[in-house]
Amino acid sequence: MAPRVLIVDDQKDVSRLLRSALETIEQGLSVAEAPSGEEAMLELSKGKIDLLVSDYRLPGMNGLELTEKIRARNPDVRVILVTGVTDPKAQAALKEAKVDAYFTKPVPVGDFLAAVETALGLARTVLTEAEKTEKVEEERRTLGDILADLRKSLDAQAILLINADAQVEAEAGQPANQEEIASFLPTFVNIHSASQRISGSLTNHIHLFANQESDLVLIPVTNSHSLLLIGRGQADTPNLPKTLKALQAATAELVEGMQKIGIAPAAEPVANQPAASVVEEETADESVDEFADLLFGATANKKQDAASFWDGLVEKGTTYNEPDKLTFEQAAKLGLTPDDKNG
Repeated sequence: MAPRVLIVDDQKDVSRLLRSALETIEQGLSVAEAPSGEEAMLELSKGKIDLLVSDYRLPGMNGLELTEKIRARNPDVRVILVTGVTDPKAQAALKEAKVDAYFTKPVPVGDFLAAVETALGLARTVLTEAEKTEKVEEERRTLGDILADLRKSLDAQAILLINADAQVEAEAGQPANQEEIASFLPTFVNIHSASQRISGSLTNHIHLFANQESDLVLIPVTNSHSLLLIGRGQADTPNLPKTLKALQAATAELVEGMQKIGIAPAAEPVANQPAASVVEEETADESVDEFADLLFGATANKKQDAASFWDGLVEKGTTYNEPDKLTFEQAAKLGLTPDDKNG
Protein backbone atom coordinates (compact mmCIF):
# COMPACT_ATOMS: atom_id res chain seq x y z
CA MET A 1 0.00 0.00 0.00
CA ALA A 2 1.28 3.47 -0.90
CA PRO A 3 2.55 5.51 2.08
CA ARG A 4 0.02 8.21 2.95
CA VAL A 5 1.27 11.76 3.60
CA LEU A 6 -0.83 14.56 5.08
CA ILE A 7 0.32 18.16 4.58
CA VAL A 8 -1.26 20.67 6.99
CA ASP A 9 -0.69 24.37 6.28
CA ASP A 10 -3.07 27.31 6.05
CA GLN A 11 -0.90 28.85 3.29
CA LYS A 12 -1.99 27.17 0.07
CA ASP A 13 1.15 28.15 -1.85
CA VAL A 14 3.37 26.41 0.73
CA SER A 15 1.15 23.33 0.80
CA ARG A 16 1.14 23.07 -3.00
CA LEU A 17 4.90 23.56 -3.19
CA LEU A 18 5.51 20.71 -0.76
CA ARG A 19 3.03 18.47 -2.56
CA SER A 20 4.61 19.19 -5.95
CA ALA A 21 8.05 18.44 -4.50
CA LEU A 22 6.82 15.08 -3.15
CA GLU A 23 5.45 14.17 -6.56
CA THR A 24 8.84 14.73 -8.21
CA ILE A 25 10.56 11.89 -6.32
CA GLU A 26 8.16 9.30 -7.81
CA GLN A 27 7.93 7.17 -4.68
CA GLY A 28 4.24 6.38 -5.18
CA LEU A 29 3.11 8.50 -2.23
CA SER A 30 -0.55 9.27 -1.57
CA VAL A 31 -0.68 12.95 -0.59
CA ALA A 32 -3.57 14.80 1.06
CA GLU A 33 -3.79 18.45 2.19
CA ALA A 34 -5.62 20.23 5.03
CA PRO A 35 -5.61 23.94 5.99
CA SER A 36 -6.08 23.43 9.75
CA GLY A 37 -5.66 20.96 12.60
CA GLU A 38 -9.38 20.29 12.79
CA GLU A 39 -9.58 19.36 9.09
CA ALA A 40 -6.44 17.26 9.50
CA MET A 41 -8.27 15.17 12.10
CA LEU A 42 -11.06 14.62 9.57
CA GLU A 43 -8.48 13.33 7.06
CA LEU A 44 -7.19 10.98 9.73
CA SER A 45 -10.67 9.47 10.02
CA LYS A 46 -10.42 8.44 6.35
CA GLY A 47 -7.45 6.18 6.98
CA LYS A 48 -4.06 5.74 8.57
CA ILE A 49 -1.45 8.49 8.00
CA ASP A 50 2.18 7.42 7.62
CA LEU A 51 3.70 10.92 7.60
CA LEU A 52 2.39 14.22 8.96
CA VAL A 53 3.94 17.37 7.48
CA SER A 54 2.57 20.29 9.45
CA ASP A 55 3.12 23.99 9.89
CA TYR A 56 3.80 24.97 13.49
CA ARG A 57 1.44 27.94 13.52
CA LEU A 58 -2.08 26.95 12.45
CA PRO A 59 -5.54 28.41 13.03
CA GLY A 60 -6.84 26.76 16.21
CA MET A 61 -4.39 24.17 17.52
CA ASN A 62 -0.70 24.51 16.58
CA GLY A 63 1.45 21.88 14.91
CA LEU A 64 2.75 20.36 18.15
CA GLU A 65 -0.78 20.01 19.56
CA LEU A 66 -1.92 18.43 16.30
CA THR A 67 0.99 15.99 16.48
CA GLU A 68 -0.06 14.87 19.97
CA LYS A 69 -3.67 14.33 18.89
CA ILE A 70 -2.73 12.30 15.82
CA ARG A 71 -0.20 10.23 17.76
CA ALA A 72 -2.88 9.39 20.30
CA ARG A 73 -4.81 7.64 17.51
CA ASN A 74 -1.89 6.68 15.29
CA PRO A 75 1.26 6.08 17.42
CA ASP A 76 3.49 5.08 14.48
CA VAL A 77 3.00 8.28 12.51
CA ARG A 78 6.19 10.03 11.42
CA VAL A 79 6.25 13.82 11.77
CA ILE A 80 7.99 16.70 9.99
CA LEU A 81 7.25 20.24 11.17
CA VAL A 82 7.85 23.49 9.30
CA THR A 83 7.61 27.03 10.58
CA GLY A 84 8.03 30.65 9.66
CA VAL A 85 8.13 31.63 13.33
CA THR A 86 11.41 33.12 14.54
CA ASP A 87 10.35 33.44 18.18
CA PRO A 88 13.08 31.83 20.36
CA LYS A 89 10.55 29.99 22.53
CA ALA A 90 8.85 28.46 19.49
CA GLN A 91 12.20 27.48 18.01
CA ALA A 92 13.21 25.86 21.30
CA ALA A 93 9.92 23.96 21.44
CA LEU A 94 10.48 22.61 17.93
CA LYS A 95 14.00 21.48 18.77
CA GLU A 96 12.76 19.65 21.87
CA ALA A 97 9.80 18.07 20.10
CA LYS A 98 10.18 14.39 19.32
CA VAL A 99 9.73 14.71 15.56
CA ASP A 100 11.67 13.28 12.63
CA ALA A 101 12.69 16.69 11.28
CA TYR A 102 11.75 20.36 11.33
CA PHE A 103 12.46 23.14 8.85
CA THR A 104 12.30 26.91 8.89
CA LYS A 105 10.53 28.58 5.96
CA PRO A 106 11.42 28.89 3.15
CA VAL A 107 11.75 25.12 3.25
CA PRO A 108 14.90 23.77 1.52
CA VAL A 109 13.25 21.35 -0.89
CA GLY A 110 16.19 18.95 -1.24
CA ASP A 111 16.62 18.60 2.50
CA PHE A 112 12.84 18.22 2.95
CA LEU A 113 12.58 15.41 0.37
CA ALA A 114 15.57 13.62 1.87
CA ALA A 115 13.91 13.85 5.31
CA VAL A 116 10.65 12.43 3.89
CA GLU A 117 12.43 9.44 2.34
CA THR A 118 14.34 8.79 5.56
CA ALA A 119 11.24 9.10 7.77
CA LEU A 120 9.25 6.66 5.62
CA GLY A 121 12.16 4.23 5.21
CA LEU A 122 12.22 4.67 1.44
CA ALA A 123 15.20 4.20 -0.84
CA ARG A 124 17.11 7.47 -0.91
CA THR A 125 16.88 9.29 -4.24
CA VAL A 126 17.61 12.84 -3.03
CA LEU A 127 20.76 14.22 -1.43
CA THR A 128 20.63 16.91 1.23
CA GLU A 129 22.61 20.09 0.62
CA ALA A 130 25.17 18.89 3.16
CA GLU A 131 25.48 15.55 1.36
CA LYS A 132 25.86 17.31 -1.99
CA THR A 133 28.65 19.45 -0.56
CA GLU A 134 30.32 16.39 0.93
CA LYS A 135 30.11 14.57 -2.41
CA VAL A 136 31.63 17.52 -4.26
CA GLU A 137 34.45 17.72 -1.75
CA GLU A 138 35.02 13.98 -2.09
CA GLU A 139 35.28 14.34 -5.86
CA ARG A 140 37.62 17.29 -5.45
CA ARG A 141 39.81 15.08 -3.26
CA THR A 142 39.72 12.51 -6.06
CA LEU A 143 41.07 15.14 -8.49
CA GLY A 144 43.82 15.85 -5.99
CA ASP A 145 44.65 12.13 -5.79
CA ILE A 146 44.98 11.96 -9.60
CA LEU A 147 47.32 14.93 -9.56
CA ALA A 148 49.29 13.49 -6.64
CA ASP A 149 49.92 10.25 -8.55
CA LEU A 150 50.90 12.23 -11.63
CA ARG A 151 53.27 14.42 -9.64
CA LYS A 152 54.91 11.37 -8.10
CA SER A 153 55.39 9.64 -11.46
CA LEU A 154 57.05 12.74 -12.93
CA ASP A 155 58.98 13.68 -9.80
CA ALA A 156 57.61 17.24 -10.05
CA GLN A 157 57.39 19.97 -7.45
CA ALA A 158 53.72 20.63 -8.07
CA ILE A 159 50.84 20.19 -10.52
CA LEU A 160 47.94 22.66 -10.69
CA LEU A 161 44.55 22.33 -12.41
CA ILE A 162 43.67 25.90 -13.46
CA ASN A 163 40.21 27.13 -14.53
CA ALA A 164 39.20 30.00 -16.80
CA ASP A 165 38.98 32.38 -13.84
CA ALA A 166 42.67 31.83 -13.07
CA GLN A 167 41.76 29.84 -9.96
CA VAL A 168 43.27 26.52 -8.87
CA GLU A 169 40.57 23.82 -8.90
CA ALA A 170 42.89 21.10 -7.57
CA GLU A 171 46.59 20.74 -6.86
CA ALA A 172 49.30 18.40 -5.70
CA GLY A 173 52.52 19.62 -4.13
CA GLN A 174 53.63 23.19 -3.67
CA PRO A 175 55.92 25.22 -5.94
CA ALA A 176 58.96 26.81 -4.34
CA ASN A 177 58.05 30.22 -5.80
CA GLN A 178 54.35 30.00 -4.90
CA GLU A 179 53.57 33.73 -4.91
CA GLU A 180 55.25 34.26 -8.26
CA ILE A 181 53.35 31.33 -9.83
CA ALA A 182 50.07 32.70 -8.44
CA SER A 183 50.75 36.06 -10.09
CA PHE A 184 51.28 34.29 -13.43
CA LEU A 185 47.97 32.35 -13.38
CA PRO A 186 45.98 34.95 -15.39
CA THR A 187 48.72 34.93 -18.03
CA PHE A 188 48.61 31.13 -18.27
CA VAL A 189 44.82 31.30 -18.76
CA ASN A 190 45.28 33.84 -21.55
CA ILE A 191 47.95 31.70 -23.20
CA HIS A 192 45.58 28.71 -23.08
CA SER A 193 42.74 30.71 -24.65
CA ALA A 194 44.88 32.42 -27.29
CA SER A 195 46.54 29.17 -28.33
CA GLN A 196 43.17 27.59 -29.08
CA ARG A 197 42.36 30.51 -31.36
CA ILE A 198 45.67 30.41 -33.17
CA SER A 199 45.90 26.62 -33.63
CA GLY A 200 42.17 26.06 -34.09
CA SER A 201 42.53 23.05 -31.82
CA LEU A 202 42.69 22.11 -28.17
CA THR A 203 45.37 19.50 -28.73
CA ASN A 204 47.90 21.16 -31.00
CA HIS A 205 49.61 23.26 -28.40
CA ILE A 206 51.75 22.85 -25.32
CA HIS A 207 53.84 25.53 -23.67
CA LEU A 208 57.27 25.12 -22.12
CA PHE A 209 58.93 27.65 -19.86
CA ALA A 210 62.44 26.74 -18.74
CA ASN A 211 64.42 28.61 -16.11
CA GLN A 212 67.11 27.90 -13.54
CA GLU A 213 64.78 27.39 -10.55
CA SER A 214 62.02 25.22 -12.05
CA ASP A 215 60.54 24.50 -15.46
CA LEU A 216 56.86 24.99 -16.29
CA VAL A 217 54.80 22.89 -18.71
CA LEU A 218 51.28 24.07 -19.60
CA ILE A 219 48.92 21.64 -21.35
CA PRO A 220 45.15 21.87 -22.09
CA VAL A 221 42.60 19.63 -20.37
CA THR A 222 39.28 21.13 -21.53
CA ASN A 223 38.16 24.36 -23.21
CA SER A 224 38.32 26.10 -19.85
CA HIS A 225 40.92 24.14 -17.88
CA SER A 226 44.62 23.49 -18.20
CA LEU A 227 47.32 21.67 -16.27
CA LEU A 228 50.46 23.42 -15.08
CA LEU A 229 53.38 21.15 -14.27
CA ILE A 230 56.17 22.68 -12.17
CA GLY A 231 59.55 21.12 -11.50
CA ARG A 232 63.25 20.99 -12.31
CA GLY A 233 64.10 19.65 -15.76
CA GLN A 234 60.48 19.07 -16.78
CA ALA A 235 60.96 21.05 -20.01
CA ASP A 236 64.27 19.36 -20.90
CA THR A 237 64.14 17.72 -24.33
CA PRO A 238 65.06 14.18 -23.13
CA ASN A 239 62.25 14.26 -20.53
CA LEU A 240 59.49 15.67 -22.75
CA PRO A 241 58.16 12.42 -24.29
CA LYS A 242 57.62 10.89 -20.85
CA THR A 243 56.20 14.12 -19.45
CA LEU A 244 53.70 14.69 -22.25
CA LYS A 245 52.60 11.04 -22.33
CA ALA A 246 51.89 11.11 -18.60
CA LEU A 247 50.06 14.46 -18.77
CA GLN A 248 47.85 13.40 -21.68
CA ALA A 249 47.04 10.05 -20.05
CA ALA A 250 45.84 11.90 -16.95
CA THR A 251 43.47 14.23 -18.83
CA ALA A 252 40.74 11.60 -19.45
CA GLU A 253 40.69 10.65 -15.78
CA LEU A 254 40.65 14.30 -14.74
CA VAL A 255 37.77 15.17 -17.07
CA GLU A 256 35.71 12.28 -15.70
CA GLY A 257 36.23 13.53 -12.15
CA MET A 258 35.51 17.13 -13.19
CA GLN A 259 32.22 16.07 -14.82
CA LYS A 260 31.07 14.48 -11.57
CA ILE A 261 31.32 17.78 -9.73
CA GLY A 262 29.96 19.86 -12.60
CA ILE A 263 33.09 21.78 -13.61
CA ALA A 264 33.46 20.18 -17.04
CA PRO A 265 30.88 19.51 -19.78
CA ALA A 266 29.87 15.96 -20.64
CA ALA A 267 32.18 15.70 -23.63
CA GLU A 268 35.37 14.00 -24.72
CA PRO A 269 38.60 15.13 -23.04
CA VAL A 270 40.70 17.31 -25.27
CA ALA A 271 43.31 14.60 -25.75
CA ASN A 272 40.77 12.57 -27.77
CA GLN A 273 39.33 15.37 -29.87
CA PRO A 274 40.34 15.74 -33.54
CA ALA A 275 42.44 18.72 -34.43
CA ALA A 276 40.84 21.40 -36.60
CA SER A 277 42.54 21.85 -39.96
CA VAL A 278 41.54 25.46 -40.57
CA VAL A 279 41.09 28.47 -38.33
CA GLU A 280 37.89 30.08 -39.58
CA GLU A 281 38.25 33.51 -41.18
CA GLU A 282 41.50 34.22 -39.41
CA THR A 283 44.83 35.09 -41.05
CA ALA A 284 48.20 34.51 -39.43
CA ASP A 285 48.61 38.23 -38.75
CA GLU A 286 45.19 38.42 -37.11
CA SER A 287 46.02 35.42 -34.92
CA VAL A 288 49.24 37.01 -33.72
CA ASP A 289 47.39 40.25 -32.98
CA GLU A 290 44.76 38.42 -30.92
CA PHE A 291 47.52 36.60 -29.06
CA ALA A 292 49.14 39.92 -28.20
CA ASP A 293 45.79 41.39 -27.14
CA LEU A 294 45.10 38.52 -24.78
CA LEU A 295 48.55 38.37 -23.25
CA PHE A 296 49.35 42.01 -22.88
CA GLY A 297 46.00 43.83 -23.12
CA ALA A 298 47.25 45.85 -26.08
CA THR A 299 46.58 45.69 -29.81
CA ALA A 300 49.53 44.79 -32.00
CA ASN A 301 50.27 47.32 -34.73
CA LYS A 302 48.78 46.42 -38.13
CA LYS A 303 51.10 46.43 -41.14
CA GLN A 304 50.50 49.13 -43.78
CA ASP A 305 51.88 48.92 -47.30
CA ALA A 306 53.75 51.90 -48.81
CA ALA A 307 51.06 52.75 -51.39
CA SER A 308 48.37 53.03 -48.70
CA PHE A 309 50.66 55.20 -46.60
CA TRP A 310 51.31 57.69 -49.41
CA ASP A 311 47.67 57.66 -50.57
CA GLY A 312 46.70 58.67 -47.06
CA LEU A 313 49.04 61.62 -47.19
CA VAL A 314 47.61 62.76 -50.55
CA GLU A 315 44.07 62.75 -49.13
CA LYS A 316 45.26 64.99 -46.29
CA GLY A 317 46.89 67.43 -48.68
CA THR A 318 50.47 68.43 -49.31
CA THR A 319 50.79 70.97 -46.54
CA TYR A 320 53.24 69.42 -44.17
CA ASN A 321 54.45 71.15 -41.03
CA GLU A 322 56.99 68.59 -39.90
CA PRO A 323 60.37 69.70 -41.29
CA ASP A 324 62.09 66.42 -40.56
CA LYS A 325 59.72 64.48 -42.91
CA LEU A 326 59.26 64.54 -46.68
CA THR A 327 56.17 65.78 -48.47
CA PHE A 328 54.61 63.66 -51.20
CA GLU A 329 56.04 65.99 -53.89
CA GLN A 330 59.52 65.75 -52.36
CA ALA A 331 59.29 61.97 -52.19
CA ALA A 332 58.12 61.85 -55.83
CA LYS A 333 61.14 63.84 -56.96
CA LEU A 334 63.39 61.38 -55.14
CA GLY A 335 61.63 58.39 -56.73
CA LEU A 336 60.30 57.08 -53.40
CA THR A 337 56.60 56.91 -54.34
CA PRO A 338 54.82 53.94 -55.98
CA ASP A 339 55.12 53.90 -59.78
CA ASP A 340 51.58 53.84 -61.24
CA LYS A 341 52.86 52.48 -64.55
CA ASN A 342 54.44 49.51 -62.87
CA GLY A 343 51.34 48.81 -60.80
